Amino acid sequence: MRKRKRNSVKGGLVSPVLSVPKHVNKPKHDGKKQIKSMKNAIHCHIKLTGGLSPQPNDRMDVNEGTNHPEEETMGIFKIKRFNKDSGNSVEQFMVNGYYFEIVTNVVELSEKEAQAHFTSRIDEPKDFLKNMLIATVMDGQERFFLVGQAAEEHQLANKHISKLHNKAESEIAYICFLAGAAYYHVLHADSADQTSVEIDYFSTMLPIWLLKKGEKFSDMQEQMAARFRGEHNVTIMTPGAERTLSIKVAISKCRIEGADARWAIKKNFKLEDNELANEFDEFDTLIHDIGGGTCDLALLPTGLKAPKNRAALESLTDISYLKHIETLRTEKLLEFFADVRSLEKFIYEHINDSKMELVDGSSGKTTDLTKVIHHSLRSYAKIYTAKVENTFPLPQGKMYKNIYIGGNGTVLKQFIEEVIREKFGEEIQQQYHIFPPDGGKLNLYALEILSLNETAVAAL
Repeated sequence: MRKRKRNSVKGGLVSPVLSVPKHVNKPKHDGKKQIKSMKNAIHCHIKLTGGLSPQPNDRMDVNEGTNHPEEETMGIFKIKRFNKDSGNSVEQFMVNGYYFEIVTNVVELSEKEAQAHFTSRIDEPKDFLKNMLIATVMDGQERFFLVGQAAEEHQLANKHISKLHNKAESEIAYICFLAGAAYYHVLHADSADQTSVEIDYFSTMLPIWLLKKGEKFSDMQEQMAARFRGEHNVTIMTPGAERTLSIKVAISKCRIEGADARWAIKKNFKLEDNELANEFDEFDTLIHDIGGGTCDLALLPTGLKAPKNRAALESLTDISYLKHIETLRTEKLLEFFADVRSLEKFIYEHINDSKMELVDGSSGKTTDLTKVIHHSLRSYAKIYTAKVENTFPLPQGKMYKNIYIGGNGTVLKQFIEEVIREKFGEEIQQQYHIFPPDGGKLNLYALEILSLNETAVAAL
């Protein structure tokens, strides 16, 4: 099947209440697009606090994803900040301010299969993103992996995405880290001979359900951070990009998904107060981080402060979005989509189209799937909002502000808004339920803001 090209822009519409500025340009899938330059960001030595002071709102921009010559020494490739948000379907990266994505298809090959997999060389560095074949030594054994789009058609590529994904133990999060470091090196290293990679500051996140497995959140956070701290090795086997890299991570941090996304609303990439955060000064705020496997909820006190206790952080693990659309696929759309990944991708790419039409590449026949898909997503939105109301019931005479983020916040926007309007009216929906632009990237943007702050403070 060949899908019809989209005519509309991805992502939800700007909320009439909150218009979070677009922090970075939308990436193309080849990962080439650079983030706009932000001069002197690293020199803003501002401590992040819960308070807000009114300042002119500025666009959230970051510095270019390139290394300065004075930072390089012979054979060493320096990375100041490496931020990674591990999604169930997509891994998002911001490395030295450069944004790219890798879909979480990871398939292990034998050495013989790996050696024979590609029959031609890649022509451009950016082509490595679509042709990732890497090797690494794990527990004393060399292992070989197809990663991302290169593994998309493999029958074992999607086995993880319809179940709870333990990122603290899963090999997928680790292999994607190696692939991300390799891709950034291919794009930005002066030469393939800069085989020593030094990462000054690495950060990632864990979902609430995983953090609650430990007696203290810090236990699981340290377990995740420790996976990336220290030395790593990766060999790129893709013809045309071959090299072996030794990677050293000096500092590694793990944050809380959803709850720490507040920093992407409180601050911009210059570490200045974002005046749009003033919308939340008088209200407790419930952040909805809607992922493919789980939905994380974080209840923040007024002013987007940190959650007060463990009870303010909950995770809905029994209403998986991916399981929901897999049921839709098997019951209604089996003839059109071979797996849940292809259906998920089709929905994401066409959700803002007036019609969700699938075009048969062989016959040219067009099938309108709008009605059946919209009905299913509307049903999910009703289930979701009911679960949230039971998890965080409103106190008598009180209203929460609601911010919807995560990979599926954009997909479900129109249906959640419909459900809220039907139950509470249009005024409540518009004033208290907010879908910020780039909501699917706010966790990653928060990591970048926190890493900018901590590396700036360390430089004092």
